[in-house]
Amino acid sequence: MLKFAAEPAYEAIAGERSYGFRPGRSTQDTQKLIFIQLRSSSNGKDKLILETDISKCFDEIDHKVILDGVVLPKEALKGLKKAIKAGVKGEYPSIERGTPQGGVISPLLANIALDGFENLKTDQWTRTRSRPDIRGIRYADDAVFICKPGANIQKLRQDIDAFLDARGLKVNEAKTKVSKATEGFDFLGWHFRVNSRGVFKSTPSHKNCVNIKAKVKETWKSKAPTEARLKRIGSQVRGWRQYHRYCDMDKHSLWALNHWVWKKLRAEKRRQAAKEASKLRQKLLKGHAKPKGAAKRQATTLQVEKAFPKVPRKVNSHAMVKGAASPFDGRLSYWVGRNSKFYTGPTTEAIKRQKGKCSHCNLPFMEIYGSVELHHIDGNHNNWDNNNIVALHRPCHQVQTVHRKRTKEGIRSRAVKA
Repeated sequence: MLKFAAEPAYEAIAGERSYGFRPGRSTQDTQKLIFIQLRSSSNGKDKLILETDISKCFDEIDHKVILDGVVLPKEALKGLKKAIKAGVKGEYPSIERGTPQGGVISPLLANIALDGFENLKTDQWTRTRSRPDIRGIRYADDAVFICKPGANIQKLRQDIDAFLDARGLKVNEAKTKVSKATEGFDFLGWHFRVNSRGVFKSTPSHKNCVNIKAKVKETWKSKAPTEARLKRIGSQVRGWRQYHRYCDMDKHSLWALNHWVWKKLRAEKRRQAAKEASKLRQKLLKGHAKPKGAAKRQATTLQVEKAFPKVPRKVNSHAMVKGAASPFDGRLSYWVGRNSKFYTGPTTEAIKRQKGKCSHCNLPFMEIYGSVELHHIDGNHNNWDNNNIVALHRPCHQVQTVHRKRTKEGIRSRAVKA
């Protein structure tokens, strides 16, 4: 409740190049802004990148800085002070500094304490653009500074240290470095690089690719049923491809991983067939034909394809949030229009028919009210007639009579079987 009360006040003054853990903003906004700053028309190949990382940010933030920045009634502020000084046994024992990492309100408090960090610069922007300029981009406690040639990076480092020192924080020297845009750098799971011809390219970082491969292999090696594992892998791969849908993915098709799962699935089926040899003999005696090798391979391939679903993608085409816009600024038409771009097919059509409002609660489709889901009025998911489909907020969808009735029937049937 304190977060719901304090967030709109912070959003009214928050910096426009801060994107982490804020409503209406995402990592894809930072990706698009980096593209704008480093593309050929911006002479990206000549720019330098200062990567910064704050050491133990959530553990070391000064409580006074947090409390001075939060706008809340006096009694609510007292409650917040008690909460951050209470500590969490085993995870967050300190009661003098910091805020619990993973806490509901912690990202908001970190944003309040670091507000203005991305605006540090050594030279002022001029209309003639005769002076070098520095453009900071922050996502929570991670930030990069894109510097034009000639920018005083040493002075910028001094300003960063002074800014953090006032908040009881320090830069992680091991992860803070200066690199050329042509050398490339990693940020938020992506690798950004400008080639010698000035062409910008963003791809999944090497570490990110290693992680998805390890996650899929770990899922496959679990003891869950085959169909459950394939479904889980499909969810992981879909999420990974969805996150990178604005990247250049030509060399990141996961073909090798797909083939690895295919081979494992074939080997597993062979083992199962060997164990069930007697059952297969009985079926053959009854006249059932044994599947041929080609048919087996095709069936296996179809199963694996479900585990590696395709996701529509378009390089550098994300619709970036405008300036300092916030869902709390009252510009409903802008936010409804922007959010509708993130959906496709029947969902987008339903949102347009309903003029951007939920047919159950009549509130606009905005992130703060929940994600958008399609609802089949008659409960038949095979009936895709426009009169049978409406778009609802997720909470509104969950209370529909059709679904509640089906849930009760499912519980009763399971109870009877038990």
